[in-house]
Amino acid sequence: MKLIKKYNNCDFLGLIDNKTVIWYKDHIEFGNLSIPTQEGDDYVIWHGSKAVSRKRNGKRMLLFDKEFVPWPEGRFGLAMSQDNFKTSFNIDGDTFNVSTFIDDKELVLHIKEPSLDMEDFMPKSICENKSKDVIIISTGLDKNPLLFYSKTGEFLWQYTEEAEDLKINWKCIPVVDDVVVIISQDCGVMGKVQGFNIRTGEKLWELDRRDRICSNTFFVGEDKMLYGCIVLYFGGIAELNLCEINPFTGKLERTVVLKDNDLDVCSWNVTMHGRRLYYADNREGKEIGMIDVDRKEIVERQPLEIKKNVTIGAPVVTDDRMYVYILELNELRVYEL
Repeated sequence: MKLIKKYNNCDFLGLIDNKTVIWYKDHIEFGNLSIPTQEGDDYVIWHGSKAVSRKRNGKRMLLFDKEFVPWPEGRFGLAMSQDNFKTSFNIDGDTFNVSTFIDDKELVLHIKEPSLDMEDFMPKSICENKSKDVIIISTGLDKNPLLFYSKTGEFLWQYTEEAEDLKINWKCIPVVDDVVVIISQDCGVMGKVQGFNIRTGEKLWELDRRDRICSNTFFVGEDKMLYGCIVLYFGGIAELNLCEINPFTGKLERTVVLKDNDLDVCSWNVTMHGRRLYYADNREGKEIGMIDVDRKEIVERQPLEIKKNVTIGAPVVTDDRMYVYILELNELRVYEL
């Protein structure tokens, strides 16, 4: 990998269709588009969406083409195009209303679920569309259940984490064919990983932390296996492990790809593109690296030579670029792969 560009004094919001969205003090750059900003503005890319959201004077709008358009009244959610909101939701009293588009036809679910905590609800719910005919609804609140509906609107089943010390990792819910994998964690540490039939809720397998320790964040590979990373310590030595789970059987394989006296790679500071995992190591000096999941080894490491105490997030990767954002420095580094 080769450093080809640095952006300073900026906030990296992410990528949309492989175009960088960079927020400077007085403007936003979206690919080749430059849009002026005002003091007090707030910008964000909604999780899983393809639109930039702007909040100004309490009013939220969405960027489409070259201008901001009004947010549909009474709706929160994920926008995919100006006139076709693929997923949106709102709350009416004790009812959670979800609107999703299936083959350009709108399906509206009116969910009255007493176990859903509506108090202080934040608009970060997502209506997953990873399965051919099952919708997964997650409100993004720790103890709320995951709800599973057919794409005709029929309630199928729900999963509630009953262990008091565990919370569902709603940011990572892999789906492979008819299997949904649910990860429960304790303060970011894997507690258990379970595989269920996505239509019936039948439990197929379970990995418990008392049996095998693995990552709490997984990515679906092109071969339908799940891949992630975790650092384990043995005798004062840190070991970076590549974790691979077969989603159909629950079989776990761990391979040590790096040993050192000091490693700081969190499971959520990893991303996957193609057949490689890209990680950020937040130990002194900082480092980014690539793990080939077929060869089960690190194929490249890149020291960042940062002396300040900063945090590196998960790299953002495309076919030929890797983007590394350093929040405390307001700096974005772009590498050629």
